[in-house]
Amino acid sequence: MPDIQINYHFLDTGKTFEHYANRRSSFQSIYADLLSSEPRLSGKVLDIGCGHAINPTLEKIISKVGTLDGVDPFPLIDPPLHLRNRWTCKLEDVPVERDTYDMAYSYNVVEHVENVESFLAKAIEILAPGAVYWSLSPNAHHPFTWATRLAERLGLKKTYVKNINQKANDYPAYYRLSHDERIVRAITALKLPVSQIDFYFVPNVHWDTYFPRALRIIAHLFDRCWLLRRPKRSFIFMFRLRKRPLLGEVLSENSIEQGKLSSDRANIAHQT
Repeated sequence: MPDIQINYHFLDTGKTFEHYANRRSSFQSIYADLLSSEPRLSGKVLDIGCGHAINPTLEKIISKVGTLDGVDPFPLIDPPLHLRNRWTCKLEDVPVERDTYDMAYSYNVVEHVENVESFLAKAIEILAPGAVYWSLSPNAHHPFTWATRLAERLGLKKTYVKNINQKANDYPAYYRLSHDERIVRAITALKLPVSQIDFYFVPNVHWDTYFPRALRIIAHLFDRCWLLRRPKRSFIFMFRLRKRPLLGEVLSENSIEQGKLSSDRANIAHQT
């Protein structure tokens, strides 16, 4: 299996707690800007975990998409107007041919994936050669994910959602695809045709809202004394997988694409 190029990007790091407290939703615009920088966004795109409507975070990219399909295991009553096709099933069961999409993305989805191997295999299968898949989720290296898993194992998550934070979802969370090393191991073990993996870590302090107000000082102490000093412990985790291009693909085209993405990402990091 050819070598995979693996890159790490740490965005908006080294700032004060107050900086992040005043920019709690900045990761959303960072993600949207990264998606917008993709040259293939104007082709066929798949929204994995599309939900019932346009995600407000991703509204800015919709006008740039060529054709957009969606897949989500939860049914809906009214057909979404922004999607060409919308399948009610898991990604693994979506009825499309291999090499179909120029790009795919998901937002707060992969943390709920139990079977890493089948999800990744399908995601790569339906991408065209040279196409990319983007994901955003909580970071498995962050204590928020540890606390969530512990609450589930103790049977406390539903009680928490009902009595403390009704806005939190009670879907099972595994965070197996929210971990950089596990992603690399799975892709390597499956021998998937992936040529490049980019990991992104973005500091964020919004996890304090999952605490009762009187206990939010605990999250603040974690952030001030530890998490904001360790970029790989950042709350927000993103990754980008690029499917291996076909042999003989024009090299200059790849160079232009990578140069554009590198420039766009440098601008995003500078702006934050």
